[in-house]
Amino acid sequence: MADARFMNFKLVVSDLDRSLAFYTGLFGLKEAVRLEFADPDVDEIVLEDASGARALVLLHGDVMPVPSAVPGWAPVVVQVDDVHAVAAEIRAAGHELALEPLGFGPVSIVMAVDPDGYLIEIISGDANTLESTPAGQRVPHPVPHIHRPT
Repeated sequence: MADARFMNFKLVVSDLDRSLAFYTGLFGLKEAVRLEFADPDVDEIVLEDASGARALVLLHGDVMPVPSAVPGWAPVVVQVDDVHAVAAEIRAAGHELALEPLGFGPVSIVMAVDPDGYLIEIISGDANTLESTPAGQRVPHPVPHIHRPT
């Protein structure tokens, strides 16, 4: 088995500059590399986090349309110091919250929607200290608040 390490994730976006403003303005990511490809025309912006790790790649090109929303549970997850402060910044910037802040054991979460409709799960606290739900007990999951049946 390979000793794998996940490096980053990539999002296909409809407008590079709009998405760049969203992720740099709200999450403090910085543009590290901008790549322009031909045949086919595809542009990529590699963003790094405060540690210098290249965490997110934004892609745009006519041959790569933004995926349409599907009723699935596949959010991008970002850790911050204070979800309530970030939620206020998201609202102040005119972006949508998909789920208001809530606590779950040692973590708090809030859900936002990026300019292309990607679900962003924002957490604070130490998720590594979460413990298994006791046998026979079930707790409410936030997914019904986000994906309501139509």
